[in-house]
Amino acid sequence: MKLQPHALTYIAENLGKRSPPPLRWLCVLAHHPSAVVREGVVYGLAPHACDPVVRGVLIGMSMFDGNRQVRNAANEALE
Repeated sequence: MKLQPHALTYIAENLGKRSPPPLRWLCVLAHHPSAVVREGVVYGLAPHACDPVVRGVLIGMSMFDGNRQVRNAANEALE
């Protein structure tokens, strides 16, 4: 069964509610072809932005993601 992007977005956001977040899964989803899913990853990671590994992922997304909305969301998460 292949999950639709909106379902993966919801999953990514909710994975971030775990402490610590499952970074392995969120990092995999951070490279998903759908910008909606990648934005969900940003929202999932945002509460953990003080963690150095999470911060590194967010910095990478803020600089290199191909979608402006994802880059903007990552920049906001870093503030």
